[in-house]
Amino acid sequence: MNRNRICVLFALTWLFYTGSLGQEDTRLQCDDKSVQDIVELALLQHNKNVTESNQLALYQIVEATKAKNETEETVSVRFTARESDCPAGGDKLWHQCDYLQDSLKPLYYCDTQVLVKETNEITSHECSVDPPVVPVERPPCLGCPIKIDVESEDLRESLSYSLAKANLMHNHQHFFVLNSVGSATKQVIAGFRYRLRFDMQKSNCTKSEFKEVTEECHPDEEKLFINCNSTVDVAPWRHEMPETNVQCGSGPLPPTGFSVRRRPPGWSPLRNIHNFAVVTPVKPPKKDESSEECPEGKAPAVVVKEGQDKPPRLVPPPKPRQEPTAAPTPPPSCPSKPWKEFNPVIATSPPPPSNNTETESV
Repeated sequence: MNRNRICVLFALTWLFYTGSLGQEDTRLQCDDKSVQDIVELALLQHNKNVTESNQLALYQIVEATKAKNETEETVSVRFTARESDCPAGGDKLWHQCDYLQDSLKPLYYCDTQVLVKETNEITSHECSVDPPVVPVERPPCLGCPIKIDVESEDLRESLSYSLAKANLMHNHQHFFVLNSVGSATKQVIAGFRYRLRFDMQKSNCTKSEFKEVTEECHPDEEKLFINCNSTVDVAPWRHEMPETNVQCGSGPLPPTGFSVRRRPPGWSPLRNIHNFAVVTPVKPPKKDESSEECPEGKAPAVVVKEGQDKPPRLVPPPKPRQEPTAAPTPPPSCPSKPWKEFNPVIATSPPPPSNNTETESV
């Protein structure tokens, strides 16, 4: 008997565990039509059950998420609402009403969950005047490493020194450029300690022709990689060079099951690095003796040859090629804009009567 109970509990636990693993949560935009339809359905259902006071009208959609597994799809929406001037049980719907412009009327916080089918089915709905309790994450222990975004500007300096140190240690004839960053942490010690994991790819720039990695360096077709772990200790207030330790091996970063971010386009972490390399001046091209330099701000003189009716047409120099700029990312739509403006009328008490008595004029 006990064995059967244990088997049943184990089976239920396994079903719950595998179901939670198969569930995929996705954030939705608050201005999405499907999200607005769910809010409309929730408010209509809520106002039907209201028997006293007035109906609620939408104020703002705060957030919306979609959870999907192998069998079903649910959408959870959190929004706020205010009491309207339409009485409960009336003929008007909430979007035909206006807010009660009263500062004493509370703001309602509503949570709705809908099972997505041919017709949406509300599985849970609750509105309360108390704001939802948001769990506060405990801060990490003092001095513990903290994960940071691999595209953070805070990472630029430590990554730049790590890449330069890796190129100095590597005996290859070519420079290597950043390919991807796998992970990065920051730790507070007697300063800041950064730990980085990244890989680099062989570039077209040789160390005999270039003294440092420049914007002209890009990965070549050989696809030769090295992967590195680095530790960088930084103490800005000491005005000292960061202490950088790098260990590298052959090959790209091994797969970890997590997505590795490539370097952002147009971001060259070695562009502003100092004290690691010296830029070699480029020799100017030889001056053509047959051509004459023109003073700044003056056009070149046009010489008409003998037997030529018109001077030759001057062809303007080609315009520099402009790199296409990335399209701006649309601003987030959560929380949404208020459905209507709320301008409460604050009641003021009448002024106290004056103590001065009027005197009759003689």
